[in-house]
Amino acid sequence: MTSHDDIWRPRLAPRARLRFDQIGAQEMLLFPEAALALNETGVAIVRLCDGRMTILQIVEQLMKDYPSIGRDALTNDVDEFLNRLYMRGLLI
Repeated sequence: MTSHDDIWRPRLAPRARLRFDQIGAQEMLLFPEAALALNETGVAIVRLCDGRMTILQIVEQLMKDYPSIGRDALTNDVDEFLNRLYMRGLLI
């Protein structure tokens, strides 16, 4: 994880919305250019991106629901996922 992980409190950009797609029966991250279908852990991560938690706190919260993934793997997954969303302008 990068050094900003203990201070950055990610939240969805105003143009991004998490919505359940009835047709596909899955959660989608919607934004003006497109939409991303999210798996269960992706949805859990996005729901925690409300500006109240640092990335380290998000990982700690997710460890309660996904202990079998392991802290190091979960930390890497969260960091990679959030970085991809940030690079697409979906997090601030």
